[in-house]
Amino acid sequence: MKADGKAARKVALLTICFLAPVAVFAVLDLRINLTASHVPAGIWRARPPGVLKVGDVIDYNKDEFYAARPEIGEERMSFVSPIVIKRVAALPGATIARSRDALAIDGAPYPKARIGDESWRKVDYPLTVPDGHVWLMADSAAAYDSRYHGPLPMDLVREKLTPVLVWGENEY
Repeated sequence: MKADGKAARKVALLTICFLAPVAVFAVLDLRINLTASHVPAGIWRARPPGVLKVGDVIDYNKDEFYAARPEIGEERMSFVSPIVIKRVAALPGATIARSRDALAIDGAPYPKARIGDESWRKVDYPLTVPDGHVWLMADSAAAYDSRYHGPLPMDLVREKLTPVLVWGENEY
C-alpha cells in the first residue's frame, strides 16, 4: 500500500514538472525554435502579426501555403513540423533580382542570400513582390524560403515573433 502511494506521488511530481513549463509557455505565448537555419535558435514570444516591417520574424503553416500554391505540387519541401519561421526581407512593391548566385532587393545585395543550386530557378527573376505578399528569407543561405517558392501571401502569416532568449547566431 505504501509503495502505491509513493509511486503515485512520483507520477504526480513528474506530471507537474512537465506541465508547469508547458503552461508557462502557453500563458506567455512563447515558442521554441531549435533550428538555427531559419532564425537564431532560442525562445521567442508570439504576437498577432499586425503591420509587418522588413526584419520582422514571422511564422506560417507550410501546409496552408502549399495548399494555396497547387502549382508547386509534389515538389514541395517536407518538414517534420508544419510551422515555419522566417524573416521578412521585402514588402509589396520591392523588386527582387538575381545576379549570378546572389540576390538583390531594390538594387541592394541581400547579405545572406546566395543562390547555389538549380532549385532556386523555380522563381522567375526579376520580380516585384505583389500587393498582399511578403518576401521571406532565412538567416541561412541554404534554407528554403522565398528564393525557392516565391512570395508568401500575408494572410497566411500566423504570428510575429520577438526574441526573448536566443543563441546560435548564424555565421554568414
